[in-house]
Amino acid sequence: MIFDSKIPLQERLNFFVYVLSRFILSVGSYIYLFAVSYYIMYETGSALYFSINMAISLIVTVALLPFSGLLSDLGNKRKIIITGETLNTLVILGLFVYTIFFDINLAAIYIVTFLNSLIEPFVSNSFQTSITELFHKDRVQKVMGYTSAILSSTVILGPILGGVLFGLLSFNHLILIFLIGFFLSTILDFLLRFDLYYQEEMYEENDHGETGFNKFKKDIRAGFSFIFKSEVFRSLLIIAALINFTTGIVSIFPEKMMIYELEFQPETVGVVNAIAGIGVLVGGITVARIRQFNNPFLIMKRGFFAMAVLCILFLAPLHLGLGMLPNMLLIGLVGIGFTVTFQFINVPLGVFMQLVIPQHIKGRVFSTISLFAMSIMPLGAIIYGYLYDLEIYWAINMITAMMIISIAMVFFNKKLIRASKTMYQEAKTEETEEANTSVAEEDSNEGTALELNPER
Repeated sequence: MIFDSKIPLQERLNFFVYVLSRFILSVGSYIYLFAVSYYIMYETGSALYFSINMAISLIVTVALLPFSGLLSDLGNKRKIIITGETLNTLVILGLFVYTIFFDINLAAIYIVTFLNSLIEPFVSNSFQTSITELFHKDRVQKVMGYTSAILSSTVILGPILGGVLFGLLSFNHLILIFLIGFFLSTILDFLLRFDLYYQEEMYEENDHGETGFNKFKKDIRAGFSFIFKSEVFRSLLIIAALINFTTGIVSIFPEKMMIYELEFQPETVGVVNAIAGIGVLVGGITVARIRQFNNPFLIMKRGFFAMAVLCILFLAPLHLGLGMLPNMLLIGLVGIGFTVTFQFINVPLGVFMQLVIPQHIKGRVFSTISLFAMSIMPLGAIIYGYLYDLEIYWAINMITAMMIISIAMVFFNKKLIRASKTMYQEAKTEETEEANTSVAEEDSNEGTALELNPER
C-alpha cells in the first residue's frame, strides 16, 4: 500500500506510521509478556498464578468496555489514544523505577496489569473505530491483512528476543525495553491523521437533544439496541462468549506443556513461539491478497473446524515420546496452524463489522461485543489454569475440541450464514454507490480543492 500511487499520499503515510507504531509497541509487549509469563510459571510452577494475571486484565477490561465504546463514539479519538498511551508509558515507568529499588514480585506484576487494563480498553476501542477514518473503506481488508502480516514479524521476533534477553538481562532491563517501545509508539501516533475520511454527518444521530443522565443512558443503550435488533449480531454475541471461554487452550496450555512438562529453557520456548508466529505472516498475507470476501461468516465457520482439530493435535508432544527438537518442530507447526486459523476468523469478522456497523455507534457496538466475548474469559482462564494443574490434558483438549465443533454446527447454521451474507453485500453495495456519487461530484467540481472535515 505504501508504494501504490493510486492511494492518496496522506493515507499511505497513515498506513506507514500506524504499522510502524504498532510494530514497535508489539515487539516491546512480546518481550515484556514473555518475561512475565516465564517468571510466573518458572517461579511458581503453577498455571493458576499465570491465569490470575490474565483474569485481572480481563475483569477490569470487561468492566470498562461500555464506557470506552461510548467515549470513542462521542469523544476525540486522537486525544483518547495519545492520552491513553502516555498514561500507559507512565505506568511502565513506575514499574521500572520500582524494580530498580526492589526486586520484581507477583504483587507488582498484578498491580501493573490492573493499571494498564484501566487504560487499554479506551485506546484499543478508539483505534478500532477510527480504522475507517484513517483508511478508505474499500481498503479496510487490505489494511487489516497487511497490518497483520507485517506485525507477524513481531510474533516471530518478540518471543525469540524475550527468550534470549530473559537469560541475558535482568527483569528491570526488559521492562526498560518495553518502556522505550511505549514511548516511541506514542510519539509516532502524533503523526497519524485521524480525520482523513471523517464525515461529520455520520455522527449526527448521536445528538438526542437531551442532557444529563437520560442522555448518558440512551448513549450507553445504543450499542445494545443495535445488536439485539439483529439476529446475526445476537448470535455473534453468544459465539464470541463461548469461543473466548476456550482461549486457555492456546494461552495457558503451550506454556504449561513446554516449561513444566517438557522442561524447555527460556530460549527454546522463545524459538517455539516464534515458529508459531510464522502462521500470522502466512495468514495475513493470504487474507490481504485474496479478493474481497464474499461471505465472511462461512470462512469463519471453516476456521472453527480447523481450530478443533488443532486442539487435539496439540496433545501429541506429550504422548509421542519424541526428543526436544522434534517436539519443538511439532509444537511450532501446530502453533502455525492456530495462528493461520485465527487470521481466517478474526480478519473476516473485523471486515464484516467495519462495513456493516454504522459509524456513529461503531465504538459502542465493538465494546458491547467485546464485553460479551471477554466476560466469560476470566472464568475460563481460572478453570483452564486449575484443570491444567491437575494434568488431565487429554480430557481438557478433547472436550474443548467438541465444544468448538458444537458451536460451529449450532450457531453457524445456513440461516445465519445467509443473513450475514445479505447484510455484508448490502453494506458493500452502499459503499460502491457512495464512491460513485463522490466521483461524480468531484467531476462536476473539477478544479476545486478537496476540503477535509475538522479533526475529531
